[in-house]
Amino acid sequence: MQSRYLSAAALAAAIGVAAIAPTGAAAHYRHAPFVHSITIHAQPNPIVAGDPVVIFGRLFGRNRGDRLVVLYREAAATPAGFVPVQSTRTDATGAYEFLSADGFVDTNRIWYVASSGAVSRDVTERVASDVTLTVTGPAGAPEPDGSVLQTGRGFVYTFAGTVSPAGQTIALLQRQSSTSGPDDWFTVGRGAVNAAGDYSIAHSFRVPSSSGGDANVRVLIRHDARNIASPSESFSYEIEQTQNPKLTIVPSSYSIPEGAGDTISGVDAAGVGQLLTLYSHTAGQPSQSLATTLSGPGGAYSFAVSPAHNTYYQVRTTASVAATSGSSGSSGSVGAHTAIDSAVAFVGVRDVLTLTTTPTTINQGHTVTFSGTVSPDQAGHTVYLERQNPAGTWWHVLAVGTVASNSTYSLGWAFYEVGSEQLRVAITGGPANQGAATPPVGVTVNAVPASTLVPASG
Repeated sequence: MQSRYLSAAALAAAIGVAAIAPTGAAAHYRHAPFVHSITIHAQPNPIVAGDPVVIFGRLFGRNRGDRLVVLYREAAATPAGFVPVQSTRTDATGAYEFLSADGFVDTNRIWYVASSGAVSRDVTERVASDVTLTVTGPAGAPEPDGSVLQTGRGFVYTFAGTVSPAGQTIALLQRQSSTSGPDDWFTVGRGAVNAAGDYSIAHSFRVPSSSGGDANVRVLIRHDARNIASPSESFSYEIEQTQNPKLTIVPSSYSIPEGAGDTISGVDAAGVGQLLTLYSHTAGQPSQSLATTLSGPGGAYSFAVSPAHNTYYQVRTTASVAATSGSSGSSGSVGAHTAIDSAVAFVGVRDVLTLTTTPTTINQGHTVTFSGTVSPDQAGHTVYLERQNPAGTWWHVLAVGTVASNSTYSLGWAFYEVGSEQLRVAITGGPANQGAATPPVGVTVNAVPASTLVPASG
């Protein structure tokens, strides 16, 4: 297969300038007295492997129009010194631009440009690996975000995906801390990444949601010389413990949006007329009784609940009510009964995000503001602006922000790549609430002359 990059000699021949070879002239450029007479900017930075990068700047000095500009790069994957990879010419104002600079960028890069005896500063581009993640259950059935998983060795879940570029050796399966906040993850499993970039990690959960919060999980590839630390998307699961057959408990939904209601139901094996109490608690808080009811036909019962935060529910039998008959008719009498506890059921409450995007059609280099609210109040929590990959299968983080004291957020991002993109705002889960994301919105970026991308001063 032909290399996607031209060699120094081939590039020199192609553009008819021998002076761009990496030895000799390039070395002369690196020590030229006019090192700051040409500027360079690279956007965006950092990126995920395969994302396009636009490099632009301006040449200063006399006769700066229609001058040859050569882009040099040193890639972490091939540390053989700087080599020329692309060339262009300045416009009448000295401005230049490389769209999709350096072709396919999948490892950390250092760039500089040279023109007319002047050399720019070095720009380091940080590149994250592209990490995909899919989860399957014991029977090979898919377990998407929000699924209910089971504890125990009999329930083995497979976390598999790909890492691009290939070359890393270890993938770490991580679970979010239930007490330390949304940015604290600990490793619960690991697997080898093969030469093709594929990995597979088998894992059985031992800690149910009732003991450790909802299970927010991800796969992380540690940083190395070629790429920065690279996480996959994170998924939120409910990890359920084994039911007590004498008193079962099942939520109608294990994950609800904030403001919605749910139903806690089950069956008391002792049958009709059992006095049942519903208890609940949130992370770090003591348990409290919410309501009581009598079991109906077949021992069935139900409670209506409306939690604002992730909540753990448990039902307990405290006494039995036996129907008796007398001369005056039926009456209820309370008799002794051994208390029975159900398993603990976890109901995750997802944050609700609103999103306003202003504007949605822009010129290159302009900024779009993504703003909205988070409910319930999540002041101080981290929010992420994410871009969908071209295949439409997963999301990459572009920018990171913080929810303000009034539970609002605002994220700005300048777009340089021409075309249309799908974006959203997401918030990860934590002890109080599960994560959520807004519906995607489209942003269209129109091309503009290179001279408008950078001010006349730089």
